[in-house]
Amino acid sequence: MFRYPKVYWTDRWVWIPAVFLLLFQLFMWVYAALYVRPTADMIFLHYNVVFGVDLIGAWWKILSVPFGGLCVFFLNFAISWSCYKDDKILARFLTVVAATLNLFLAVAFYLVVGLNI
Repeated sequence: MFRYPKVYWTDRWVWIPAVFLLLFQLFMWVYAALYVRPTADMIFLHYNVVFGVDLIGAWWKILSVPFGGLCVFFLNFAISWSCYKDDKILARFLTVVAATLNLFLAVAFYLVVGLNI
């Protein structure tokens, strides 16, 4: 396992996606704190252009989107950290993929929460 965090975190293909990923995560959690309120009613959890709303559920299930993004962050960065010494391209790819996925999750979360306001 790679043991030098300074080398890992000074790679711009690692720290720049990490900064964006943390900004996307911060946006989702702050937006959830501001606009998602506990309610006894069911809320819309998924919207499809073809079928419209196709998934409804309890209010707390909408928090699975930012939580899933956080899990992707930890998983991808753990794998990236462990393979950085042997394969820098794969490690960099994993960080960029994690940031891109969190971007799409943030946009989807914004739209779904906006659908429920």
